[in-house]
Amino acid sequence: MVAVKRGQVRAERGSVAIEAAMLVPAFIVVIALVIAAGRMQTVDGVVAQAARDAARAASLTNPVNAQAGVKAAQVTLASQGVTCASVQVVPHTNVPAGQVGTVTATLSCTVKLSDLWSGLPGSVPVKQVFTAEVDVYRSK
Repeated sequence: MVAVKRGQVRAERGSVAIEAAMLVPAFIVVIALVIAAGRMQTVDGVVAQAARDAARAASLTNPVNAQAGVKAAQVTLASQGVTCASVQVVPHTNVPAGQVGTVTATLSCTVKLSDLWSGLPGSVPVKQVFTAEVDVYRSK
């Protein structure tokens, strides 16, 4: 046991409150950054899924229809509340006989940081590209 003088006990009174007042705001900022990073990963995953859906939907139509891909991407994005500046679906079907054509979907989205935390300025670009082979067994 350590002997404590009477004057030392009073000098350290309230030090825990001061330490908490200094550390709690920093802890809140760290938690907010973790939440923002998680939201950015979620949006990136949604955009990647929309690119996959767009390429696959366009590759299943006969003839290959880019508008079907755009619509599939918009449905996926809308279901998650994400808006994109541009959705491009480009079919590559002019290939030599015996080779399979492809459909490439490119999504470029601008995610507003205010969606993550109200009042946060700026935005972050998110771009995903996915290529699907044209299904040779699709319905005719």
